[in-house]
Amino acid sequence: MNIITIKNKHSFKNTLFIIIGLISFTIVNAQNGVGVNTTAPLSNLDVNGSYGQKVTTINSSTTLDATYNTILCNNGNTAITITLPVCSTCTGRIYTIKRGTGSPDSTVVLAPSNSETIDGATSIRFTDAQGAISIISTGTQWIIMSQYLAPYPMGEISYFSTSGTSVTIVNMSDGSTNMVKCSAVTALNAMMDEFDDGGTDGRLRYLGKTPRAFHIACTISASPQTPSEEFVFGVAKNGAVVASSKILQKMGSTSDAQSTAMHVMVFMYPGDYLELYVGNMTSGGPTHYAIVKSMNLFALGM
Repeated sequence: MNIITIKNKHSFKNTLFIIIGLISFTIVNAQNGVGVNTTAPLSNLDVNGSYGQKVTTINSSTTLDATYNTILCNNGNTAITITLPVCSTCTGRIYTIKRGTGSPDSTVVLAPSNSETIDGATSIRFTDAQGAISIISTGTQWIIMSQYLAPYPMGEISYFSTSGTSVTIVNMSDGSTNMVKCSAVTALNAMMDEFDDGGTDGRLRYLGKTPRAFHIACTISASPQTPSEEFVFGVAKNGAVVASSKILQKMGSTSDAQSTAMHVMVFMYPGDYLELYVGNMTSGGPTHYAIVKSMNLFALGM
């Protein structure tokens, strides 16, 4: 208990005024709220201007407490775990966690204490270097207030020529052993996000930091070098044709260009790349050719 010592009557009068003022301030602000830069607060706490929050940069596994608010991860090539305090000890507390550009190659795991959860999950794993999350304790669990992931990555390469590019296909088969890359001189779409061509024609390479499922769409138009040939087209990931992407196209006259399209879901890791492959299903002769007139290969992250 704090004890007020009164030395004389003037001190008593001054102290009395202070006590009355504090009581008055408490009553007014209990009814109207507390205002910063405003004398008429409209909420329990009304800040008429900017406010600051503490930002802490970490590079190793950390257990959070009352001294943390916004956490920026800068963990380089080392995976780290951020452990949350027990919910019942910090009801209403909010944390914001952000993976910075200093943690491009390793994950960050956000883990509750004991058997508690985050929106029902036992942990949250950040694999995206631009990911961020804000959470709040309800007293019994952590719940997600907001979450951010990098925009959907997308990339596209394309090629068009009325004369076309000849693709040599050696030997006939069932279309699984003689498929080769369509190595036309492709252009990379300038609106790409987290993709490039890896410096190789006909290639679309994923540069993102997060493994993702991608919707792949591809269109192609081609002509046979000899009449009435049947070709098989497919999207290849890292040089291996994705079986579910294969389609067949029968081509008649050498003067006609026929078009076809394919769609497939492909799971890609950073550094994986896509290419269009073609094979020949027609028997007779060791070598066949497809004349590719146009192609477009597009990937959209989900």
